[in-house]
Amino acid sequence: MRLVAILAAALSLALPVAAPAGQAAPQGWEDRITEFDRDRLSRLDEAVAKGMEMAAAEPFPAGDYADLVNIMQATPVSVTAASLRGNWRCRTIKAGGPYLSFVVYGWFSCRISQTPDGLYFEKLSGSQRQTGYIYPRDETSWVLLAAPNEDHSGAPRPYSGPAGGITDPQLQDEPGILEALADGRLRVFFPWPVLESTFNVLELKRP
Repeated sequence: MRLVAILAAALSLALPVAAPAGQAAPQGWEDRITEFDRDRLSRLDEAVAKGMEMAAAEPFPAGDYADLVNIMQATPVSVTAASLRGNWRCRTIKAGGPYLSFVVYGWFSCRISQTPDGLYFEKLSGSQRQTGYIYPRDETSWVLLAAPNEDHSGAPRPYSGPAGGITDPQLQDEPGILEALADGRLRVFFPWPVLESTFNVLELKRP
């Protein structure tokens, strides 16, 4: 529980590529985000505290809990857009939820590219792919407004935008908070996913 409290307190504190048609990005994430996703991001601390507690108590964990603690305790630092660009290895860790409360998935490929409309994130391999634009948030964090690909491994889909309206849980937008870490990794928190978990964290490191 002490770890959960510390983490919750801490959280409160290449060549251009073409993005999918119809996914032009305004300058600021606050002009683009849905109200549903704004609420999810505002309750990140709550999701982390609950998810960490549930993961620690999972009797049949699919992975090493120390991996989750390691990525959660890492120190965030400021980073430039240029430092984010390029190829990354990435894996998802899921914490909390009504079924298996702790799962560490394998490593796949991700990429962050500079497009004419801004920084663009892509999960390129694996079954649960996602894409979206990355926006500056503050000195040490960025907002990722992503959407799952068609059929999860098909063509990229645009984030729904302020109008929202997506009700299919398989197609629900995936907002996240991205941070660069002192050891060179990145992490992206996805609070309150519609399916499975209480929060997900995507860990990224250079190939």
